[in-house]
Amino acid sequence: MATLAASSSRLAEASAAFAGPVRLSEPYPGSPPLWIEPDGDIPDLPGWMADNHEAIEAALLSFGAIVWRGFPVSETDDFIAMMDHFEPYAKGYAGGTSNRKAIKGPAMEATRTPPQVYIQLHQEMSYMPDNPRALAFWCKVAPDSGGETVICDVRGLLEEIPEKTRHKFENFGARYVRNLRSTDVDDWRADAELRHATWQYWFDSESREDVSAKLTERGTHFTWNEDGSLTFWNSEPAVTTHPLTGDKLYFNQLNSQIQNRWTIGKERADLFDRLYGDHTGRPYAVSFDNGDPVTEEDYLAVRDLFEARKIAFPWQAGDVMLLDNRLTAHGRHAFAGERDVQVMLFD
Repeated sequence: MATLAASSSRLAEASAAFAGPVRLSEPYPGSPPLWIEPDGDIPDLPGWMADNHEAIEAALLSFGAIVWRGFPVSETDDFIAMMDHFEPYAKGYAGGTSNRKAIKGPAMEATRTPPQVYIQLHQEMSYMPDNPRALAFWCKVAPDSGGETVICDVRGLLEEIPEKTRHKFENFGARYVRNLRSTDVDDWRADAELRHATWQYWFDSESREDVSAKLTERGTHFTWNEDGSLTFWNSEPAVTTHPLTGDKLYFNQLNSQIQNRWTIGKERADLFDRLYGDHTGRPYAVSFDNGDPVTEEDYLAVRDLFEARKIAFPWQAGDVMLLDNRLTAHGRHAFAGERDVQVMLFD
């Protein structure tokens, strides 16, 4: 049995389930995560993880997230070995929206999004017909300031959304449209300020056939445009039911993929309106699946709830955080200094 730093019913239940010299705490009562620290010597961390796998899965459902701090996880190999009893996400990250590259095996960069950008809270790949069950982050290098991987308990959030907006999410679903330009066309869209990536870079391929096959396998609609660019899109529900808990949950990225003055700033939003208008495919475009736009009222209703529920704690080198992708949203604060956070996705 683990030792407790504080007492709550779910914390006591977790303590009874875990074996070995660990200390459990609940730093944000009623919210994620469960906090686990060593309370003695654990010479074989992967072995301890394997022995406690059932307890970890139960705690993940109860808390929505788990953080391990103070354990010997200093290299990517340590991170991979620690999470060995979790099944890697079979479909990989093809067609994903975050700018990230593989590091080793199932481990990837968390993101290459510029450090000054606040990545809005979201659930991983909820814009796809198939998405990971869980994901784990590991901090190799903590930034000088900021850069927290913020999290938010999604349970009960849907019910707090004002009825007018909640009706849209529940009944209309979501449509996500991406456009990736081609390296063969060097026009104004290549301006680095626009961050309009090429499909060759995004899919790490020069082959249209290869990219088409990846999108087809993901169940994603796509078309190759006359200018060489690629447009692809998905229409998905905006809510889901958790397969184990039965919770009805907000599950989409309409609020995080929208590009408006609240997410990218008024100057940048005006620039996009001026350059792209309604005639050129934007890097990202979202709407409700019936074609209705996501209004500022819709966006702010969800953003304000996410921000009110948000949990942020500074990374320390060696920290590992595991999230249930449906129960807990995640994002990233802007930061200064070097930051190396890696991620793995799980089925």
